[in-house]
Amino acid sequence: MKDIARASSIGLRYWNSDIDLEIASWFPFGVDYKPVSINELHSLKLERIAARCLDAGSEFFFLSSMFSGCVGSLMRDNFFREGAAGGVNLGFMMLLGYSPKMEELLGRSLAGRRDVRAGVAFCSLRNKTLALENMKVIVLVSDSIIFGEEEFLTDFEAMFDGMAPSCTSYFAEKFGYRRFHMAYETDDMTQLRIGRLLYEMEFPETRRMVGPSPEMPLPPFLRVSIGFLA
Repeated sequence: MKDIARASSIGLRYWNSDIDLEIASWFPFGVDYKPVSINELHSLKLERIAARCLDAGSEFFFLSSMFSGCVGSLMRDNFFREGAAGGVNLGFMMLLGYSPKMEELLGRSLAGRRDVRAGVAFCSLRNKTLALENMKVIVLVSDSIIFGEEEFLTDFEAMFDGMAPSCTSYFAEKFGYRRFHMAYETDDMTQLRIGRLLYEMEFPETRRMVGPSPEMPLPPFLRVSIGFLA
């Protein structure tokens, strides 16, 4: 029981809400030949971040903020649009593919930060009303609508400095990247079941050993549409 409690304190907690995203009909759902370089259309920093995320077994899916709009590998149609497409995103949200390595990196690097939190959730992808995929993700969200995005991205990129180099991003660009996996493929189902039973126990002694609820409230993320009259 003590080992499980220690593991839960190291890993990220789950958000109490899942994510629902609509992607373009022409999105390369099977094999993607530009999972990294597509982000160069927005900035070289996001391209580097996308490459390091792949090397960590994760993926940079999208970023939504007041300054960047909504961009990323999943939202590549927005790279070709001018402006913020008639809307302003208040706050900061970043969506990454789940991997144990990325969870470990974020758990260490965000331990002392108060401006942004990270948690695990499930993300449903759809094309209008057609459900396409349900995947496990890591969601980073700011607690305030005013957020130092550029400084955070610099720190986020530096998070990978101590990680051993990998050729994953190179081969993904050269031969294509098959991104989607089963939602629980990276989990130990026995540990998940034991952890859930422990969290559901009502004994105060168990609560003290296991810790607080594994879920935390997802902060509201606002988008304001702006219209102009001729």
